[in-house]
Amino acid sequence: MSRSHGRMRADHRVRRRSVTLTSGAFVAIAAGVVADTMWLLGGGAWLLIAAVLLELVYRP
Repeated sequence: MSRSHGRMRADHRVRRRSVTLTSGAFVAIAAGVVADTMWLLGGGAWLLIAAVLLELVYRP
């Protein structure tokens, strides 16, 4: 039995959105470090915060 067995489509969408936010956060943070800009670092931090909050609030 797989880990996704018994989950609804909404659960998969929320999980995909959380992974997308986390990936975007790491890309923005890496770009901020390379370009040495605080606004990219801050944006990446907020994306990571949003991903964590989404996982904490929506727990199937």
